[in-house]
This record gives sequence, C-alpha cells and structure tokens, in this order.
Amino acid sequence: MTRVVRFGRGWLAGLWLALAWPAQAAEGPRAPAVFRAARTEVAVAVDGVLDEPAWAAAPVYSDFVQSFPTPGAEPGERTEVRILHDERNLYVGITALDRQPALIRRSLGRRDAIPPSDMVTVMVDSLKDRATAYLFSINAGGTLEDARLTEDTTEAKDWDAVWEGEATVTQEGWTAELRVPLSVLRFPEAPVQTWGFHVRRLMSRTHEQVDSTVIPREANALVSRFADFQGLEGVRHQRRLMLTPYVASRVTASRAAVPLGGASSVEPSADVGLDFQAALASDLSLTGTFNPDFGQVEADELLVNLSTSEVFFPEKRPFFLEGLELFQPVGAQAGRSAQTLFYSRRVGLDQPLLGAVKLVGTVSDGVQVGLLNAVSLGAPALGTAPARGYRFQWARPLHFASQATLPRVVPPPMNSLAGVLRAEVAEGQQLGLMVTAASPLSSKCQGTPLPDDPPCVARGGQAAAADFRLRTADGVFAVSGLVDASRVTGGGPEGLLLRDGTLLRPGDMGFGAYLRGGKLGGEPWRTTLTYEYESPTLDLNASGFQPLQNQQKVSAHVQYGRGSRWGIFPELWLGVRAQGGWSTDARGLPLSRGLDLTLEGVLPDFSTLFCDAGVEVDRRDLREIPERGLAYELPDFGYLTCGLETDPLRPLALKLEGYVDRTTQNGASPGRVGKALSAGVSWRPMPRLQTDVDVSYEATQDGPRWTGETEDGRLLFAELVPRFLTLTFKQLVVVTPRLTLQARVQLLTGLGPYGPFYAARIPEDGTVRLRDLQPVTDVEDPSFHTAALNVNVVARWEYHVGSTLYFIYSRAQEEPLLEGTDAGRRSLGPQGLGLGPRSDTVLLKASYAW
Repeated sequence: MTRVVRFGRGWLAGLWLALAWPAQAAEGPRAPAVFRAARTEVAVAVDGVLDEPAWAAAPVYSDFVQSFPTPGAEPGERTEVRILHDERNLYVGITALDRQPALIRRSLGRRDAIPPSDMVTVMVDSLKDRATAYLFSINAGGTLEDARLTEDTTEAKDWDAVWEGEATVTQEGWTAELRVPLSVLRFPEAPVQTWGFHVRRLMSRTHEQVDSTVIPREANALVSRFADFQGLEGVRHQRRLMLTPYVASRVTASRAAVPLGGASSVEPSADVGLDFQAALASDLSLTGTFNPDFGQVEADELLVNLSTSEVFFPEKRPFFLEGLELFQPVGAQAGRSAQTLFYSRRVGLDQPLLGAVKLVGTVSDGVQVGLLNAVSLGAPALGTAPARGYRFQWARPLHFASQATLPRVVPPPMNSLAGVLRAEVAEGQQLGLMVTAASPLSSKCQGTPLPDDPPCVARGGQAAAADFRLRTADGVFAVSGLVDASRVTGGGPEGLLLRDGTLLRPGDMGFGAYLRGGKLGGEPWRTTLTYEYESPTLDLNASGFQPLQNQQKVSAHVQYGRGSRWGIFPELWLGVRAQGGWSTDARGLPLSRGLDLTLEGVLPDFSTLFCDAGVEVDRRDLREIPERGLAYELPDFGYLTCGLETDPLRPLALKLEGYVDRTTQNGASPGRVGKALSAGVSWRPMPRLQTDVDVSYEATQDGPRWTGETEDGRLLFAELVPRFLTLTFKQLVVVTPRLTLQARVQLLTGLGPYGPFYAARIPEDGTVRLRDLQPVTDVEDPSFHTAALNVNVVARWEYHVGSTLYFIYSRAQEEPLLEGTDAGRRSLGPQGLGLGPRSDTVLLKASYAW
C-alpha cells in the first residue's frame, strides 16, 4: 500500500525548509577520489585477462573502503581498477585480489540474473546529473547483468544494453574485463567529458561490500556520491542504427476438455518482425518494434483472485522494459504507485500488438523526455462458421496462421500513447509532467458475433499528472508527491458502473494525489508520513494501474535502528506504523484503522529476518457488494507474519514465511483463524546448476463474502475459507554464460467451500452490518474446485553479441470446471487435471543484431 501525508503549498515550503536545514549542518561524506582514463589506439580483446600493454600504462584506482558490514573500515582484500577508452568504447579492467582464491564463489547464471557470488559492478553517471546512472555487473563466473539507476537510488533492472564482459580466476584472485560501447551511454557533446563513476565489489566469503566511495546501507544516496571520472577527451557519440530482425515458428497442439468431447487440433504458425534502435543524438534514442513476438517471456504466475481489486502483473516484454522507469511517478515505491498513469501490460492485452515506437533521452541539461506510442490491431475470423485454411490478413500482415486460431470478434484497434517530461531544476529537486491516452481507432468492433456473445464496446480514456521530488544533498530527508486527473471517453451513453457503485459517463473526470515525506535515510531514527487520495470518479485504468478509488489513506511509520552493525546484528530496524482510511464520496465513511509493529534485521550468520504484527479495526469495504454503492462491514482482526531467509551465498539456502490471523466474533462472523505458510529451497551443488523448489499453502478468511441476490432482492452472503496449494519447481543449467537452459513447472490447486449462508435486506443508511445477516437455506452454492499446471522450458543461446536463438516448449493445462456443493466437498488435490483442456507449444525463434 502506498502511504503519503497531505500538505498545502505553504506546508510544503515550510516542511522543505525544516528538512533541509539540519542536513546543511550535518557532516557530509568524505571527499571522493578521482577516476582517470587513458586513451588507447589499439582495440582491447575482451577475454578477462588484462595482458595488453595499454592496461599496464593505465592509471590505477585502489582507494576502496568498506560499506558493509562496517562502514569506513579497511577492505579485507585489495581491489584495483583501470580504465581505457577509444573513439567507440569504454574499457574497464578490475583486479580483485584474494588471498584464498579457491574460496571465490563463481556461480553461473542466466544473462541479467547473476546468482549470489563474488561480483563487481561498474556504475557510470555519464550525464553528471548526480541522479541517473548506468550499471554493469559481472561475477567471477562471467555472468553479466545491467540496469539503470534513477532518482539517485532506484534500480531498474529491466534496462538492457549490448556490451561485453569476461572474468578469469587466477592464483592471486580474479579479474574482470568490460567493454561498454559509448553508443549505449547518453552524454553531452563536449570536447572534455567529466562523468560520475563508481565501482562496487561484493565478496561472498566475508559478505563484505567495498566501494570506491563509502556508501552505507542507510544512506539513501548512491549516484549523488559518485567520484568524478576524468580523462575522456575527443570522444563523440556515434550515430548508430541497430536493426534486429527475427523469425519465429511455432506449433501448438490443443485438446478440449474430455467432458466436452476432447477434440484436438494441431496448428502451425510463423511470424517475422523487426526491432530497431537509432541514436538520434548523444543522449536521445529512438527504439521501435514491428509485429513483436514475446514467446520467450516466462509465463505469469498462476493464481486465483478472490479480492475486490485487480492484481498487478510485472512487465516482462523486452521492448516495454527498457526505459520503463521514466514513465513511473518519481518517488514511487518498488517501482510502482497505486496511481500509475502508464501500466504497459494494458498495451496488447485484448489484441495483438502491431507496432510501437519509443523516444527516450535528454534534450538539455537535467531535462528528460519520454514518448511512447503503440498500435494494437487484431484480425477476426470471417463469418460465424468454423474457419479453416490460411488467408492473408491486412491487420496482421507478418503473421502466418490458420483462420481457426483467429477470434470471432476483436475489439476496435487501439492506439496507446504515453508522454513524460521530467526536469531537475536543482540538485535533488525534480519536477515532472505526464500524459497518457488510450484511444479506440474505430467506434465498432470487428467480426461477426453470435447472439450469446458479450457486448463489445469501444472505450478509452486520458490522464495527466504532475509530480515532484525534493531531497536534501545527503538524501536523508525527502518529500515527493503527485496530483493527477483522468477523463473517460467512449463507451455507451449509459456509462460504466464501477464496482463501488460509481457511474462513469463519457466525459467524466476524476482527481487524485499522494504525498510522501520524512527522514528516509540515516540512523538511528527514520520517520515516514504518507497521504493518498483518489476521488470516486478517478479512473486511470484505460492506460494505467489503479486498483482502488473512492478512498483516502494516511499513515505514519517510525523506525529505530542501524544499517551498520548494532551489537551482534549487522543490521536491525524496529518500527511502529499507524494508518487510517476513509471514503472520498459525500459519506466520508471510515474504511479502516490499524496499528502494527515491524522488525527487519540481518542475523549474525547473515540470514535475514522480518516480522510484522498488528490489528485492524473499524473496517468497511465499498466493493464487496458490486455496483450497488453499499458499504459492507468486515470483522476486526489481528495478525502476525514472520519470514526468515538464510544466507543466499551458501550452496543450500532456505526461505520460510508464516502468517496467522484471527477475526473477531461479530454477528454472522464467528471469529476464525486464518493461516498461510510458504517454504523454499535453493540448491546450487555446482556453479553450473541451480535447483529451486517453492511450496506455499494458504487458508485465509475475512468473514462472510457476498455471493449474489435472492429473487425478492435480498443480498446473499456465505462463509468462505478458501485453501490453495502451489508447487513451483525451477531448474537452471548453465553451459556457458551465453548458453543456458531453464525449466519451470508450477502446479496450483484450490478449493473454495462456501457455507453457512446468510441473507440481508438492503439497509436505509447504505451500510450492511454483520449483525444484519440472517441464516438462510436452499440457495445456490457457488463452491468451487480448481487446478492448473504450467510448464515452461527455455533454451537460450546468445550466439553473437545482441543476437539470440531460442527454443521454447510450454504447456498450459486446466482442470475441468467444478462448481457447486459437490465441488466444495472434494479434497484439495487435483481432481481430473488430465481430463481438462490443454495446449502444448513448441517455438523456435532466432534474432540477429545488425
């Protein structure tokens, strides 16, 4: 939950002065040293061995300092960094000395997924804005990972670049050699470049984190503390166009549920497409995709959503991942806010993505821009009779498949637009503007619907927001916020009825805001105040993600602890949090009040522990009874959750998490105990193999749930204590850092028994209370039993830098739908999973970067 505090304009100015004054009096970090580069006229062979004469002549930086577990202490081992450059590339050579080289952990992993191991990271602030940077990591086994840093500390691992790195273990330790093309960095046009630069080394044996400039974990600062990087003269950004065409061929074998006849089919298909990237200027790039195929992307986690709000799924498609952080609100927690204007998973959700372009970069000092436009366009099968054979479709000109695979009806073509402008008006002070629009390109759906098909409506919307972030120079104090507005377009004149009963008609507007600020860094005290507001008619979901509306929330979180050693604990934080919520409609109904205690820490053996215990009272839900505008009383409850994760650097690592709650007795709510437990094990018997097994069991409850209405207009409810069991198995085999095989199997089984049943009349004051529920019999039982299986096997070979070959096998299988009283009496295990519908797909995809 995003937490923020409401302030007026005068409040904001006063708060900023109050936060900034003590920071000016605080002692700043030590003066950073300077990295220097030497020019080489001879290309450097990236082989992990620093044996070229140019390396011997390069300046050496070795003034490293420990940041964890003892900030400011001398490192246990020496680290040396050398930097070279030519007209096209930046070369970094790192010598990580180690007096016990046999104990160096050099586990292998997939690209962009370095396993726990000895590793080094190079960070480059090429714009010298002290807020954004590029991150390049390599471990002792040679696995590569890259990311972008934004807002000084936020890491976006979704960014991908074409660069090279190799590592070699020696008798004195290990060495890493990196080649980063200057074309992947954004930097200003200038005869002499001065960048920010930082190097970090992680030593698995001692858990040491050593940095070129000390940065304790509690600092809430990173890029702003980089050392200067000098010696880059005569480098110019190379204008470049990179084309990556691909071809993909797949065969899908499907079978209908056996109770429905079990008819099977085998459908081949093929696609060709193109990705491109053009460097328009030294710090402005244009990327695009035409008929993209994302068959290599891992399937989403299986789940059953019984809540009253939408579930967020992370983006996994490469085109949308790059630069995605720029389209998120500043200061958003975990990269996502409850008021997110652009949720890329909306694009291509209802029909295939035909093409998209994205412009991202810096247009002047401290001013960043982002512009994304995508067109989704599907092709329907002609007529209502089953179609076979192959026919060219203008809507999908680069897709070759049987007409039997096409839907009967597709929504109107959709254009999705997102634009952002973000400026750093002073160091640590950011302002941003963002607009989004989802616009149907036609008012009618395509195809020939059958009489019982659901209505197809062309609906869109626009949204705009202004956000800001203010930080003191040391990052200890910060405040960020956002104000936004939405407008609904399209749809029928009758409008759209939201789950809480709010009616949205075409042209209706809504408003929202959040504010978050406090002492976010330093030690021993931290304080965070947050406030969030969503009006009843705020609807960002045409292009964004907004799980709830018609609510406002306020919370305060106070922590005491240390990010450095505190007694026997390398890190420990204790906290207390209070929160409350109300509706934003004319009723101003209280929705919840809560208080909880938090504990987060690192144990002496470097295991991590967290616990959270609390109570919530005075609870109401505006969405439990859909589209009626009624508030529903929920029982008070208390809860306790704890988790423990052993040291991930060990060959065998364990994860345990437990949860228990207890609802109070209130009317029809008898008071029950809910529980959940998850356990995971990660085993790496050798550097090239990793096995992960996760098991989770959940049996939580929240009092009687709404199930429908009777013929005489009474509301129906029933007790529900659903149980879910999930088993996940992952196997990774790394032949080389560029040739990997990964298998993932997930089994989900769930049981939802309803009963006993209750009914209630619609109250005059609009609030259904638990004491109003009266027992009833002879009503329809919505109990359910479900099971599903997903299998995904991916072989990935990067046969050339930026060029890949994939072989993918996937299976999706479901249990035949089981509902009613008989379903609720079954056991939790799968019931006839082999009799349900299934599909098996084999995909071969090749791309080449040119």
